[in-house]
Amino acid sequence: MSETAPLPCNEQAVIYVGAASLSLVIGTHSNGGFTEVEHLDRPLPLARDIFRTGTVTRSTLEQGAAILRDFLQTTREYSIPAESIRLYTTNILSEAANHEIFLNRLQVSTGLNARLIDDGDMTRLVYLIARRTLDKNPRLAEGKTFVSHIGPGNTRALFFKQGRLAAYSNYRLGIFRAREAVAGLEGESSQHLSHLEEQIRGVVDHLAQDYSGYQFDHHVAIGAELQSVAPQLAPARQGACRITEVQLKSFTEKIAELSPDQLVRHLHVHYTGGEGIVPALQTNLALATRFGDEAIWVPEGDFQRELMQDLVTERPRTASFQEEVMQAACEIGVRYKTDRRHADHVAAFAQQLFRELKHLHGLDSRYELVLRVAAILHEVGMFISPREHHKHSLYILMQTEIFGLSTSERELVALLARYHRRYNPERNHPHFSDLGREERMIVFKLAALLRIADALDRSHAQRIKTIILRPEGSRLTILTPGVEDTTIEQIAINSKCDIFREIYGYDVLLSQP
Repeated sequence: MSETAPLPCNEQAVIYVGAASLSLVIGTHSNGGFTEVEHLDRPLPLARDIFRTGTVTRSTLEQGAAILRDFLQTTREYSIPAESIRLYTTNILSEAANHEIFLNRLQVSTGLNARLIDDGDMTRLVYLIARRTLDKNPRLAEGKTFVSHIGPGNTRALFFKQGRLAAYSNYRLGIFRAREAVAGLEGESSQHLSHLEEQIRGVVDHLAQDYSGYQFDHHVAIGAELQSVAPQLAPARQGACRITEVQLKSFTEKIAELSPDQLVRHLHVHYTGGEGIVPALQTNLALATRFGDEAIWVPEGDFQRELMQDLVTERPRTASFQEEVMQAACEIGVRYKTDRRHADHVAAFAQQLFRELKHLHGLDSRYELVLRVAAILHEVGMFISPREHHKHSLYILMQTEIFGLSTSERELVALLARYHRRYNPERNHPHFSDLGREERMIVFKLAALLRIADALDRSHAQRIKTIILRPEGSRLTILTPGVEDTTIEQIAINSKCDIFREIYGYDVLLSQP
């Protein structure tokens, strides 16, 4: 790297431990955007280790630590302080039996706390890339567009209808997971390709079945490997390359015949990254063929660098994205036959309580979304049994991915559903006992708000349409315009809102304006 004058103090760096490489991006913020000034990428066979052995090997661990030391030296040359450097790891790392040891080694090597990106985080990042692609191409935004992301360990599918997310799903098959599933098999390379195709066919069949009722106008295929080769097949227009199924098939067949050395020379990739090229192309081709696509659209640009820039900026969730999350939560509610009108009513009250009592709870605005989702899904356990349905709700939500929420946020949603009734959190309760002190207090604060919101629609008849909050002294008076008799709701508040009194120091009284 050439000598460079120190940058202004708004520079940031993000280090990403990916499936096949370890990358560094340094950039500056200006006018609400992000300008990259340095990018480094080194091969690291993390996915190969995890899907082949179930652990991160000692040699990969040492190699990663050495690369990190080099990256930190680069950040020092740019005079970037430690507090402006963020370290993230791929979501597949959680599948390694020794992932905590690996994370600890990263911390020892860098002095940075590594954050493991989970499936929910990755879904949000893929959504952002898909959203930008649609925004650049009106043709894709205005039609019915199916978006697929073939990742290292998982395949994600999103369906947009006139620019709005209408369906989402996640499958346990990815490029490296499929490759390593057949890597240990004996036989010729042609047999390996045949076994690989069988692995791919299973998830393609499943995905095709799940989306058999949808009619697509366009198919957008996202992925690091596919995006890296797309410019060789078609020029980019309006943010994406349009590649015909014939072009993709011909290119895939040609690349599949190359040796690893030839692949590296032909595509200008490192060996570790090159291992995923053929499975990625074959999976995308199988998907396009199964759906009868004449062509697929591939976003221009470097997938991993875009992902890292999103991590650097950590843009707040937009209002439109939050509504996509809420819609996805409503779909889960439909699946478990919840009372939609009651859920929507409780969610609206919960949101109002969160916003108007912010001076009491002091929570970040991202917890408003968690509370709203919990309100929508607090009764999913009724699908199993009305008896102790709060415990059934906990179980269902702990096992259900919620679009746009991280694993930790989904766990909060599940716990809020668990505690929306009169049973208070206790230190020995499953899942609650795993939380730290700060997280436990967040559950208390949000559960107290959810209980009031739920009590305000105790009859499930939406009798109370609007509320006005009046905190006075040691009492929170809730005015209920148009409803004179609130006996049922007041009894519900008295029976289940002791936690509100303990946390916020207020008794709750319903009254007329």
